[in-house]
Amino acid sequence: MVALGLGYLLCRYIVASKLGRLLLAVRDAQSRVRFLGYSVAHAQVFVFTISAVLAGIAGALYVPQVGIINPSEFSPGNSIEVAIWVAVGGRGTLVGAVIGAIVINYAKTYLTGALPDAWLYVLGALFILVTLVFPKGIMGLAAQIRGLRRPPTIEKIAGEKRAS
Repeated sequence: MVALGLGYLLCRYIVASKLGRLLLAVRDAQSRVRFLGYSVAHAQVFVFTISAVLAGIAGALYVPQVGIINPSEFSPGNSIEVAIWVAVGGRGTLVGAVIGAIVINYAKTYLTGALPDAWLYVLGALFILVTLVFPKGIMGLAAQIRGLRRPPTIEKIAGEKRAS
């Protein structure tokens, strides 16, 4: 939990800084950033390095957690599962990845005990459902629900009157 908290704070600091805005711009329009005089390659290497450090720390903490490591842990299925964590939690958010990991791992723990043969089908169906129906994941769904529950503002009411 300490490593997760520190990793989150580091990523939050990077995203909130000027560098974070540059990284968002690189993600959205590399050529524009390059034409503005920034080094896209340096920004990409920085992000790759930070993600490699975080992955290395996660790997170092994973071994004591499970007790033993073997080559099957490096299967493509485990990498795909991480992508599903992010998709379920919410792409583009830091908290979404954490929520997605918790939800998917809880479901995996429960279903591999109750219905071991159905787990991969449930995981695939969940990924398809999130991709097609809820593309912004749990965080996007929560934001939508919050938006529906908010009382209308004066600006929104005035905009509706102008439109009619």
